[in-house]
Order: sequence, then C-alpha cells, then structure tokens
Amino acid sequence: MSETSTGTQRWDPGLIHVLLDELAGRYAAARYQREITAAREEYFTRSGKVFEDDGEVHEARTISFLEWYVIERPLASGPPPILDTLEKTAAAGTPADRAAALASLATSHRSLFDIAHVDGSTIELEDVLGGARFRVVERRGTVGFEVGALVEARVVWDGRAPVFAKTFLFHPRDARTEILDFVDESLADKTPRDEIMFHLARLHLRWHRHGHNNAARIYKGGGTAGPVPL
Repeated sequence: MSETSTGTQRWDPGLIHVLLDELAGRYAAARYQREITAAREEYFTRSGKVFEDDGEVHEARTISFLEWYVIERPLASGPPPILDTLEKTAAAGTPADRAAALASLATSHRSLFDIAHVDGSTIELEDVLGGARFRVVERRGTVGFEVGALVEARVVWDGRAPVFAKTFLFHPRDARTEILDFVDESLADKTPRDEIMFHLARLHLRWHRHGHNNAARIYKGGGTAGPVPL
C-alpha cells in the first residue's frame, strides 16, 4: 500500500475482489452452513429463484447473492460477515491495506444507477434511488455500459477511486420508462430501496425467461413491489 499526494491510503485495486472471494469462502464454510442456507432462501425468494438452465443469469445471481450475504445480511449472532471480520481484524493486527479495503467494502453502496456518461474507463452514474452522482473507474472494460442504460451495481472505494464490485444487473433499455415510473411511484410510497431493487430483479428474471422479449410490457405489468410470477 502507498499514499497519494494528499495522504490518502491506496492499495492494489484487485484487493477488493480478493477480499470478496475470501469472505464468501469463509462464511460459506461448514460452521456457517445454517446461516448461508437461510440467507440463500431469503435472497432468492426476494430476487427470484434461479436454476442452472437460466444460464448466465444463474452465475451472476449466485455471485450477487454472495456479495449481499457477506456485506449486507446480518448473521444470527449479530452484524453482517464484513463487520464481523472487521471486528476480528482490529484485534488481530491486520495489515493496514486489508483493513482499509474491508472498511471500504463495509461502506459500499448498492443501488440502481443511470449511466450518464462514458469516457474511456470512467463511467459517470446517477443514483436513481438516491440522487447522488459517481465517477467510477471500470478497469475490466466498459463493453455494455451505454449512456441511458439502467444498471444495478455496487460501488466501492478502492483507495484511489470509486470502482464496481463483481457483478452487474443491466435492465432492458426498452423498459427504461416503465422502470423509472415504477421507481418514482415506489419512492413516493416510501418503499425500501432494497425491496425496489429486488422487485426489479424479479422482473429482469421474468424478462430473461421470456427470451428477452416484451420488456416494456413485462416491466409495466410488474405492478408494485411484491411477488412477481415467473
């Protein structure tokens, strides 16, 4: 780890992904089997159950579940795995770069974003659910990131710039108006942010199973946040 000219700590950008993998492995071990089983049932009930024949959606949702599990879902014994790990690292004298990266993951921001501008590896986002704007550096490539696209993602500070975590959920562009209308109505009804995203994830799965057709009709027919027939 080094410091910028302003004294801000920085570390290898890949450390964020390494730590996510380590956390997922540790908190999916046998001693946490009951925890992860309950978390999996909760997550896929809320976001829509996926199966191996759902192809790339199955893989992406599995990784998204693990991120949600280790960062957001409280353990039965207390805080989420990321905070549990931070407490243990403070007592164990963990290297400063790992401790700082863990803290960044603990304060990461998952939301629905509107892509406002793309310039090389830098993507400017507007948080549709909260209104904040971010300039995110995506070093893995920006294929699929287009102005006007709506994407669920997690933004993490990597020591020098905001970056994305591991997975994205790109909603169909043909349903942009329906999605934004749904968000406006849900926010007006004070629907929790995570329930808005879970509901949209269920609609995305329904759209996927309809062969990526009729996006506007499917998203318009999704109604208020709640169960979505798949």
